[in-house]
Amino acid sequence: MTHPTMLFDTTEHVLIAVHGREPPSDEDWELYMQAVLALPATCTRTLVVTAGGGPNAKQRASINDFVSKHTLTVAICTDALLVRQIGIALSWFNPRVRSFRGNDIAAALRYLDVAGPEAALVHHKVARMRLEIDGRAPRATR
Repeated sequence: MTHPTMLFDTTEHVLIAVHGREPPSDEDWELYMQAVLALPATCTRTLVVTAGGGPNAKQRASINDFVSKHTLTVAICTDALLVRQIGIALSWFNPRVRSFRGNDIAAALRYLDVAGPEAALVHHKVARMRLEIDGRAPRATR
């Protein structure tokens, strides 16, 4: 059984994307972009948590096209140097992109202005998706 290269979910205000060590497959990225394009107006913040996988140039172009037309505040949690560099490149198109240490989700959520029950829900969803990407949890149904 293969594991997903990335998973995503939402709360009322936050799109959450979790990547493993490998870059997202084109299929996973396409599903993600469909979700991004369908986001409700209340969902203007994105939390990305990655063990090192990040979008390739073509995938980055599709998200840059989206952020050129929509305001998103993005927090990227990673310890991977390459992904931190991708975050810097993305910030050239969207100055509201900021990087944080891989496990500093609390600081990322403060940056995104997410607190209380919604922050707790984000922590829960990130933990579940990390386990699933690592192959240690059953794949959730959507």
